[in-house]
Amino acid sequence: MIFVKKWLLRAVLLIVFVVALLAASDNSEAVALRFMSWETPSVPVSWWVLMAFLLGTGFGLMLGFFTNTRLRMNVRSANREISKRERELDEARST
Repeated sequence: MIFVKKWLLRAVLLIVFVVALLAASDNSEAVALRFMSWETPSVPVSWWVLMAFLLGTGFGLMLGFFTNTRLRMNVRSANREISKRERELDEARST
């Protein structure tokens, strides 16, 4: 089953790569983005899309990291509380 999953993943990645390559070749016209009086250098549309994708991915990973870290700290705190309560229960049983 793992063998099939690996090849399926490779096939999906190859399809995504081909689609991205086709999209990049179709969107090779250079454009400049403007916001009020600020203007960026002219680069192909595919680069803007790639930069937006990378920024979004980075932001998502960062948000996931902070959320995951907070949840791990909560689990650690809960485990310490459980251990403390179990010790108290053992002491109460032994007396």
